[in-house]
Amino acid sequence: MNDNDKTAGDDVRRVLDRLQSYRVAENEMLTRARRSLLMSENELAALRFLTQQPGRAARPQALIRHLGISSASVTTLIDKLERAGRVARRLVAGDRRAVAVAITELAEQEVRDTIGVTDDRLEAAAQRLTPSELRHVEAFLRAVTDAVGSSAAA
Repeated sequence: MNDNDKTAGDDVRRVLDRLQSYRVAENEMLTRARRSLLMSENELAALRFLTQQPGRAARPQALIRHLGISSASVTTLIDKLERAGRVARRLVAGDRRAVAVAITELAEQEVRDTIGVTDDRLEAAAQRLTPSELRHVEAFLRAVTDAVGSSAAA
């Protein structure tokens, strides 16, 4: 192994260590947010998902796919969030049988107040990068996501 190989290996290790540090910090932030809002992990994940959907709403099937939970579990989750005033069920235009779940203004404000500051900081950090740097980061994160996503379950 020459010095260039050692330096490259050290650089890779530092980047992977920073990625792990980010994952730990994000998990800690989400834990604090869930505790302050008295929500489960899936409840907060569902609300965050809804804030990113067109019209701030989605069908239950989309929540099932996003959260990886059963139909019965998503019904229980929606019921609980609805009782808390965090989501509302509404009919889908053009299909009287279909229902969408929409985040309420209350819940949107709660999510914004607890996680929005962090999201703003992440966006500001990304805005400091050049377009070329952003493309490199995007490619790296895509490769990391694909690597984790294709890993065998333990």
